[in-house]
Amino acid sequence: ITIGNHVNVGGGTLITDTDAHPLDWEDRRNNTGKVLSAPVIIEDDVWIGAQCIILKGVTIGARTVIGAGSVVTHSIPADCIAAGNPCKVLRKN
Repeated sequence: ITIGNHVNVGGGTLITDTDAHPLDWEDRRNNTGKVLSAPVIIEDDVWIGAQCIILKGVTIGARTVIGAGSVVTHSIPADCIAAGNPCKVLRKN
């Protein structure tokens, strides 16, 4: 997980770079350790509201605002306001 300069993160936010468990039931039962991971990049001057969930493989572009309670499942470009579940761009600055 890479967090840029001047990033504000609201309380209760979860940032994860892994699924933490295999999706296949046999892998879970046999504890094979096959867990998918992907980097998370949060660029400079991003503001993430409280209680957000940022999932693996996501990049949040510079100067973007993520609304409180959002679930970020895919990358969000720079210079916008995004929110929701799943998080989507609401307005570009």
